[in-house]
Amino acid sequence: MGTLGERDTAVLNTVVIQYILSGEPVGSRTVAKKSGLSLSAATIRNLMVDLEEQGLLTQPHTSAGRIPTPLGFRYYVDHILPTQDLGVAVRKQIESGFIPPATELHDLLRQTSRILSAVSGHLAIVRAPRLAATRIRHIQFIDMGGKNILVVLVSQDGLVVNRFIESEEQLSQDQLDKFSRYLNSLFQNLTLVEARSRVVAQIEEEKTLFDTMLPQALSLSQQALQDEDGGELYIEGTSQLLGYPEFAHIDKIRALFATFEEKHQLIDLLDRSLEAKGVQVLIRPEGHFPDIELSLVASPYQRDQSPVGSLAVVGPMRMDYARIVPVVKYTAYLVSVLLNKL
Repeated sequence: MGTLGERDTAVLNTVVIQYILSGEPVGSRTVAKKSGLSLSAATIRNLMVDLEEQGLLTQPHTSAGRIPTPLGFRYYVDHILPTQDLGVAVRKQIESGFIPPATELHDLLRQTSRILSAVSGHLAIVRAPRLAATRIRHIQFIDMGGKNILVVLVSQDGLVVNRFIESEEQLSQDQLDKFSRYLNSLFQNLTLVEARSRVVAQIEEEKTLFDTMLPQALSLSQQALQDEDGGELYIEGTSQLLGYPEFAHIDKIRALFATFEEKHQLIDLLDRSLEAKGVQVLIRPEGHFPDIELSLVASPYQRDQSPVGSLAVVGPMRMDYARIVPVVKYTAYLVSVLLNKL
Protein backbone atom coordinates (compact mmCIF):
# COMPACT_ATOMS: atom_id res chain seq x y z
CA MET A 1 0.00 0.00 0.00
CA GLY A 2 1.27 3.47 -0.92
CA THR A 3 1.38 6.47 1.37
CA LEU A 4 -1.92 8.26 1.93
CA GLY A 5 -2.41 11.89 1.03
CA GLU A 6 -2.66 14.61 3.65
CA ARG A 7 -6.47 14.67 3.83
CA ASP A 8 -6.82 10.87 3.95
CA THR A 9 -4.13 10.70 6.64
CA ALA A 10 -5.94 13.30 8.75
CA VAL A 11 -9.25 11.44 8.42
CA LEU A 12 -7.76 8.04 9.28
CA ASN A 13 -5.84 9.50 12.21
CA THR A 14 -9.01 11.10 13.59
CA VAL A 15 -11.07 7.93 13.22
CA VAL A 16 -8.39 5.87 14.97
CA ILE A 17 -7.99 8.31 17.88
CA GLN A 18 -11.74 8.72 18.40
CA TYR A 19 -12.30 4.98 18.20
CA ILE A 20 -9.53 4.37 20.77
CA LEU A 21 -11.25 6.85 23.09
CA SER A 22 -14.85 5.70 22.69
CA GLY A 23 -14.90 2.21 21.24
CA GLU A 24 -17.81 3.38 19.09
CA PRO A 25 -18.02 3.85 15.29
CA VAL A 26 -16.94 7.34 14.28
CA GLY A 27 -19.20 9.45 12.08
CA SER A 28 -18.29 12.02 9.45
CA ARG A 29 -19.56 14.93 11.58
CA THR A 30 -17.20 13.97 14.40
CA VAL A 31 -14.29 13.71 11.97
CA ALA A 32 -15.17 17.11 10.46
CA LYS A 33 -15.02 18.67 13.96
CA LYS A 34 -11.93 16.86 15.27
CA SER A 35 -9.67 16.49 12.22
CA GLY A 36 -8.75 20.14 11.75
CA LEU A 37 -9.75 19.91 8.09
CA SER A 38 -11.92 22.74 6.77
CA LEU A 39 -14.19 20.33 4.93
CA SER A 40 -17.89 19.60 5.04
CA ALA A 41 -19.27 16.43 6.59
CA ALA A 42 -20.29 15.29 3.10
CA THR A 43 -16.71 15.64 1.80
CA ILE A 44 -15.39 13.84 4.86
CA ARG A 45 -17.92 11.06 4.24
CA ASN A 46 -16.57 10.62 0.71
CA LEU A 47 -13.00 10.42 2.02
CA MET A 48 -14.10 7.79 4.53
CA VAL A 49 -15.69 5.78 1.73
CA ASP A 50 -12.36 5.93 -0.15
CA LEU A 51 -10.52 4.68 2.93
CA GLU A 52 -13.09 1.91 3.30
CA GLU A 53 -12.48 0.83 -0.30
CA GLN A 54 -8.76 0.64 0.50
CA GLY A 55 -9.49 -1.69 3.41
CA LEU A 56 -8.48 0.80 6.12
CA LEU A 57 -11.94 1.48 7.53
CA THR A 58 -15.09 -0.58 7.82
CA GLN A 59 -18.75 0.19 8.57
CA PRO A 60 -20.13 -2.29 11.12
CA HIS A 61 -23.74 -1.21 10.46
CA THR A 62 -25.31 0.58 7.53
CA SER A 63 -26.40 3.57 9.60
CA ALA A 64 -23.28 3.66 11.79
CA GLY A 65 -20.01 5.48 11.41
CA ARG A 66 -16.78 3.70 10.65
CA ILE A 67 -14.07 1.95 12.63
CA PRO A 68 -10.47 1.11 11.70
CA THR A 69 -9.72 -2.35 10.32
CA PRO A 70 -6.57 -4.26 11.36
CA LEU A 71 -4.99 -2.86 8.19
CA GLY A 72 -6.08 0.64 9.22
CA PHE A 73 -4.45 0.24 12.63
CA ARG A 74 -1.36 -1.17 10.94
CA TYR A 75 -1.09 1.90 8.70
CA TYR A 76 -1.63 4.18 11.71
CA VAL A 77 1.14 2.49 13.72
CA ASP A 78 3.60 2.40 10.82
CA HIS A 79 2.99 5.86 9.32
CA ILE A 80 1.07 8.12 11.70
CA LEU A 81 1.81 7.10 15.29
CA PRO A 82 3.51 10.06 16.99
CA THR A 83 6.81 9.58 18.78
CA GLN A 84 6.05 10.08 22.44
CA ASP A 85 8.46 10.16 25.38
CA LEU A 86 7.43 9.03 28.82
CA GLY A 87 6.70 11.76 31.30
CA VAL A 88 8.73 12.00 34.48
CA ALA A 89 5.83 10.71 36.58
CA VAL A 90 5.41 7.54 34.49
CA ARG A 91 9.15 6.87 34.51
CA LYS A 92 9.20 7.13 38.29
CA GLN A 93 6.13 4.87 38.54
CA ILE A 94 7.91 2.16 36.52
CA GLU A 95 11.21 2.58 38.37
CA SER A 96 9.58 2.47 41.81
CA GLY A 97 8.04 -0.91 40.95
CA PHE A 98 11.53 -2.41 40.87
CA ILE A 99 12.34 -1.23 44.41
CA PRO A 100 13.70 -3.10 46.23
CA PRO A 101 15.58 -4.69 43.31
CA ALA A 102 15.07 -8.41 42.82
CA THR A 103 17.97 -10.72 43.60
CA GLU A 104 16.60 -13.72 41.68
CA LEU A 105 15.54 -13.97 38.05
CA HIS A 106 12.01 -15.24 38.71
CA ASP A 107 11.40 -12.39 41.18
CA LEU A 108 12.54 -9.83 38.60
CA LEU A 109 10.24 -11.27 35.94
CA ARG A 110 7.29 -11.40 38.35
CA GLN A 111 7.95 -7.76 39.28
CA THR A 112 8.06 -6.86 35.60
CA SER A 113 4.69 -8.40 34.74
CA ARG A 114 3.02 -6.63 37.67
CA ILE A 115 4.56 -3.26 36.83
CA LEU A 116 3.79 -3.51 33.14
CA SER A 117 0.14 -4.40 33.78
CA ALA A 118 -0.32 -1.67 36.41
CA VAL A 119 1.24 1.11 34.31
CA SER A 120 -0.30 0.09 30.98
CA GLY A 121 -3.74 -0.78 32.34
CA HIS A 122 -3.68 -3.93 30.21
CA LEU A 123 -2.66 -7.55 30.53
CA ALA A 124 1.11 -8.05 30.65
CA ILE A 125 3.17 -11.08 29.70
CA VAL A 126 6.85 -11.67 30.41
CA ARG A 127 8.68 -14.64 28.98
CA ALA A 128 11.57 -16.05 30.95
CA PRO A 129 14.84 -16.58 29.10
CA ARG A 130 14.95 -19.89 27.31
CA LEU A 131 17.65 -22.17 28.57
CA ALA A 132 19.02 -22.37 25.03
CA ALA A 133 19.75 -18.64 25.12
CA THR A 134 21.45 -18.65 28.52
CA ARG A 135 24.78 -19.96 29.74
CA ILE A 136 25.08 -23.06 31.90
CA ARG A 137 26.29 -22.57 35.45
CA HIS A 138 25.74 -26.06 36.79
CA ILE A 139 24.37 -29.48 35.86
CA GLN A 140 23.51 -32.15 38.42
CA PHE A 141 22.28 -35.75 38.04
CA ILE A 142 20.18 -37.20 40.88
CA ASP A 143 19.33 -40.89 41.27
CA MET A 144 15.54 -41.32 41.41
CA GLY A 145 15.56 -45.12 41.64
CA GLY A 146 15.90 -47.76 38.94
CA LYS A 147 17.10 -46.19 35.71
CA ASN A 148 15.31 -42.88 36.36
CA ILE A 149 17.44 -39.77 36.78
CA LEU A 150 16.51 -36.20 37.63
CA VAL A 151 18.63 -33.62 35.80
CA VAL A 152 18.91 -30.17 37.36
CA LEU A 153 20.19 -27.49 34.99
CA VAL A 154 21.03 -24.07 36.41
CA SER A 155 21.83 -21.16 34.11
CA GLN A 156 24.07 -18.18 34.81
CA ASP A 157 20.85 -16.10 34.98
CA GLY A 158 19.55 -18.21 37.84
CA LEU A 159 17.05 -20.11 35.69
CA VAL A 160 16.50 -23.63 37.04
CA VAL A 161 15.13 -26.41 34.83
CA ASN A 162 14.37 -29.92 36.06
CA ARG A 163 14.12 -32.84 33.65
CA PHE A 164 13.63 -36.56 34.02
CA ILE A 165 15.66 -38.88 31.79
CA GLU A 166 16.26 -42.62 31.72
CA SER A 167 19.67 -44.27 31.56
CA GLU A 168 20.43 -47.48 29.69
CA GLU A 169 21.56 -49.13 32.92
CA GLN A 170 21.13 -48.50 36.62
CA LEU A 171 23.71 -46.02 37.94
CA SER A 172 24.66 -45.22 41.54
CA GLN A 173 24.57 -41.69 42.94
CA ASP A 174 28.36 -41.85 43.26
CA GLN A 175 28.64 -42.50 39.52
CA LEU A 176 26.19 -39.72 38.76
CA ASP A 177 28.18 -37.31 40.92
CA LYS A 178 31.29 -38.14 38.91
CA PHE A 179 29.38 -37.53 35.69
CA SER A 180 28.19 -34.17 37.05
CA ARG A 181 31.71 -33.05 37.96
CA TYR A 182 33.05 -34.04 34.56
CA LEU A 183 30.24 -32.32 32.62
CA ASN A 184 30.40 -29.16 34.74
CA SER A 185 34.06 -28.80 33.79
CA LEU A 186 33.10 -29.39 30.16
CA PHE A 187 30.06 -27.06 29.95
CA GLN A 188 31.00 -24.21 32.26
CA ASN A 189 29.63 -20.93 30.85
CA LEU A 190 28.55 -22.48 27.53
CA THR A 191 25.08 -21.96 26.05
CA LEU A 192 22.88 -24.99 25.56
CA VAL A 193 23.63 -24.92 21.83
CA GLU A 194 27.37 -24.68 22.44
CA ALA A 195 27.20 -27.46 25.03
CA ARG A 196 25.45 -29.80 22.60
CA SER A 197 28.14 -29.13 20.01
CA ARG A 198 30.81 -29.81 22.63
CA VAL A 199 29.18 -33.15 23.45
CA VAL A 200 29.23 -34.26 19.82
CA ALA A 201 32.91 -33.31 19.52
CA GLN A 202 33.78 -35.07 22.78
CA ILE A 203 31.98 -38.25 21.75
CA GLU A 204 34.14 -38.44 18.65
CA GLU A 205 37.25 -37.67 20.67
CA GLU A 206 36.53 -40.21 23.43
CA LYS A 207 35.91 -43.15 21.09
CA THR A 208 39.49 -44.27 21.45
CA LEU A 209 39.54 -44.05 25.25
CA PHE A 210 38.96 -47.03 27.55
CA ASP A 211 37.37 -45.07 30.41
CA THR A 212 33.70 -46.13 30.26
CA MET A 213 32.64 -43.21 32.44
CA LEU A 214 33.08 -40.68 29.66
CA PRO A 215 30.75 -42.28 27.09
CA GLN A 216 28.12 -42.87 29.80
CA ALA A 217 28.33 -39.26 30.98
CA LEU A 218 28.16 -37.89 27.46
CA SER A 219 25.23 -40.15 26.60
CA LEU A 220 23.25 -38.83 29.59
CA SER A 221 24.17 -35.25 28.76
CA GLN A 222 22.74 -35.62 25.25
CA GLN A 223 19.34 -36.36 26.79
CA ALA A 224 19.72 -33.63 29.39
CA LEU A 225 20.57 -30.93 26.86
CA GLN A 226 17.60 -31.44 24.56
CA ASP A 227 15.98 -28.05 23.90
CA GLU A 228 12.54 -28.87 25.27
CA ASP A 229 12.19 -25.75 27.39
CA GLY A 230 9.22 -23.71 26.20
CA GLY A 231 10.06 -20.75 28.39
CA GLU A 232 8.02 -19.90 31.48
CA LEU A 233 5.42 -17.15 31.13
CA TYR A 234 4.55 -14.60 33.81
CA ILE A 235 1.04 -13.28 33.13
CA GLU A 236 -0.56 -10.45 35.09
CA GLY A 237 -3.81 -8.51 34.68
CA THR A 238 -6.08 -10.84 32.72
CA SER A 239 -9.08 -9.14 34.32
CA GLN A 240 -7.99 -5.83 32.79
CA LEU A 241 -9.28 -7.00 29.41
CA LEU A 242 -12.75 -7.74 30.72
CA GLY A 243 -13.41 -4.02 31.21
CA TYR A 244 -13.61 -3.47 27.47
CA PRO A 245 -17.07 -3.78 25.87
CA GLU A 246 -15.66 -5.74 22.93
CA PHE A 247 -14.90 -8.58 25.37
CA ALA A 248 -18.15 -8.36 27.35
CA HIS A 249 -19.96 -11.17 25.53
CA ILE A 250 -19.64 -14.59 27.14
CA ASP A 251 -18.34 -16.17 23.92
CA LYS A 252 -15.60 -13.55 23.74
CA ILE A 253 -14.65 -14.21 27.34
CA ARG A 254 -14.41 -17.94 26.68
CA ALA A 255 -12.26 -17.32 23.60
CA LEU A 256 -10.09 -14.92 25.58
CA PHE A 257 -9.31 -17.36 28.36
CA ALA A 258 -8.83 -20.23 25.89
CA THR A 259 -6.16 -18.12 24.23
CA PHE A 260 -4.21 -17.76 27.46
CA GLU A 261 -4.54 -21.43 28.28
CA GLU A 262 -2.86 -22.28 24.97
CA LYS A 263 0.42 -20.69 25.93
CA HIS A 264 2.24 -21.94 22.84
CA GLN A 265 0.48 -19.22 20.81
CA LEU A 266 1.71 -16.53 23.17
CA ILE A 267 5.20 -18.03 23.19
CA ASP A 268 5.24 -18.04 19.39
CA LEU A 269 4.28 -14.35 19.29
CA LEU A 270 6.84 -13.38 21.91
CA ASP A 271 9.50 -15.25 19.96
CA ARG A 272 8.88 -12.86 17.08
CA SER A 273 9.94 -9.94 19.24
CA LEU A 274 13.22 -11.71 20.06
CA GLU A 275 14.10 -11.52 16.38
CA ALA A 276 13.14 -7.84 16.09
CA LYS A 277 15.05 -4.78 17.18
CA GLY A 278 13.18 -2.63 19.65
CA VAL A 279 9.43 -2.52 20.17
CA GLN A 280 7.20 -4.45 17.81
CA VAL A 281 3.45 -3.92 17.44
CA LEU A 282 1.50 -7.03 16.44
CA ILE A 283 -2.05 -6.12 15.45
CA ARG A 284 -4.46 -9.06 15.60
CA PRO A 285 -1.72 -11.50 14.54
CA GLU A 286 -2.99 -13.74 11.79
CA GLY A 287 -3.80 -17.28 12.88
CA HIS A 288 -3.42 -16.56 16.60
CA PHE A 289 -6.59 -14.75 17.69
CA PRO A 290 -9.24 -15.68 15.11
CA ASP A 291 -12.18 -14.95 17.41
CA ILE A 292 -11.00 -11.91 19.34
CA GLU A 293 -9.45 -8.62 18.31
CA LEU A 294 -6.26 -8.53 20.37
CA SER A 295 -2.97 -6.81 19.73
CA LEU A 296 0.45 -7.04 21.35
CA VAL A 297 3.11 -4.42 21.95
CA ALA A 298 6.25 -6.45 22.58
CA SER A 299 9.96 -5.93 23.10
CA PRO A 300 12.97 -8.14 23.82
CA TYR A 301 15.07 -7.62 26.92
CA GLN A 302 18.79 -8.29 26.90
CA ARG A 303 21.66 -9.73 28.85
CA ASP A 304 25.20 -8.92 27.74
CA GLN A 305 23.71 -7.05 24.75
CA SER A 306 21.98 -10.21 23.47
CA PRO A 307 18.19 -10.70 23.52
CA VAL A 308 17.30 -13.54 25.90
CA GLY A 309 13.62 -13.01 26.67
CA SER A 310 10.68 -10.78 25.86
CA LEU A 311 7.83 -8.87 27.43
CA ALA A 312 4.54 -7.58 26.05
CA VAL A 313 1.38 -5.66 26.75
CA VAL A 314 -1.75 -7.37 25.40
CA GLY A 315 -4.90 -5.38 24.83
CA PRO A 316 -7.79 -4.72 22.48
CA MET A 317 -6.93 -3.74 18.95
CA ARG A 318 -7.93 -0.17 19.86
CA MET A 319 -5.37 0.20 22.65
CA ASP A 320 -3.60 3.54 22.90
CA TYR A 321 -0.41 2.63 21.04
CA ALA A 322 1.08 6.12 21.44
CA ARG A 323 1.04 5.65 25.21
CA ILE A 324 1.81 1.92 25.40
CA VAL A 325 4.82 1.77 23.06
CA PRO A 326 7.11 4.00 25.21
CA VAL A 327 5.96 2.18 28.39
CA VAL A 328 7.02 -1.17 26.91
CA LYS A 329 10.27 0.27 25.56
CA TYR A 330 11.35 1.78 28.89
CA THR A 331 10.34 -1.27 30.90
CA ALA A 332 12.38 -3.54 28.61
CA TYR A 333 15.35 -1.21 29.04
CA LEU A 334 15.11 -1.32 32.84
CA VAL A 335 14.73 -5.11 32.89
CA SER A 336 17.88 -5.41 30.76
CA VAL A 337 19.82 -3.18 33.15
CA LEU A 338 18.62 -5.08 36.21
CA LEU A 339 19.16 -8.50 34.62
CA ASN A 340 22.81 -7.67 33.98
CA LYS A 341 23.24 -6.92 37.69
CA LEU A 342 21.94 -10.27 38.91
